[in-house]
Amino acid sequence: MEDRATARSVWGFYAGLLDYPSENPLDAIGECRSLVAGVSPEADALLARFQEFVEGSTFGRLQEEYTRAFDMDESHSLYVGYHLLGESYKRSAMLLEFMERYRAHGVEVAGELADHLPVVLRFLTVCDDHDMVDEIVYDAVWPTLEMISKDDDADDADPDEEGPPAAAPLPYHELLDSLLLFVRASTSGSTQPLAATTAVGWPTT
Repeated sequence: MEDRATARSVWGFYAGLLDYPSENPLDAIGECRSLVAGVSPEADALLARFQEFVEGSTFGRLQEEYTRAFDMDESHSLYVGYHLLGESYKRSAMLLEFMERYRAHGVEVAGELADHLPVVLRFLTVCDDHDMVDEIVYDAVWPTLEMISKDDDADDADPDEEGPPAAAPLPYHELLDSLLLFVRASTSGSTQPLAATTAVGWPTT
């Protein structure tokens, strides 16, 4: 992971932006863009689009679009274990492993499951074990984002088929896409994330 200080700050900004809206996120978007732009101009471009959406939206609309993007669309669920392992005993083991890692670093989680993406990202901002951070990014966060992105690709209409044009991507889905682009750019020169079938790099039995 290149420039860990930058990455740590970016994880924190995305964690806040991917939480259910409870305050105006414009300042956070601006600060996040200032860090992301030097790593991935493509990620910054999507953040700029998200910024425009926020600037033109009421607070109520932000909350509605968030619910539409994540709570009403399982393919974009923010639960890492759901994408990697489904609703299985392995996901339960993964949740316990996350909790053990959090507690070992003095982090307590309340109100959300341990594999909720904003929770995971916030942990990356405080974890001082670089190997553990890399493991979580490579084996959990990155493959999850890739899987969600593939679902987006599968939903795109075939341009050769007749019919109504494909719907514009949801703003919060583009926010996830920008995070994926940042992850790809900030891990340049590294191996690709593990396949989904072996995505969890810690014991799950």
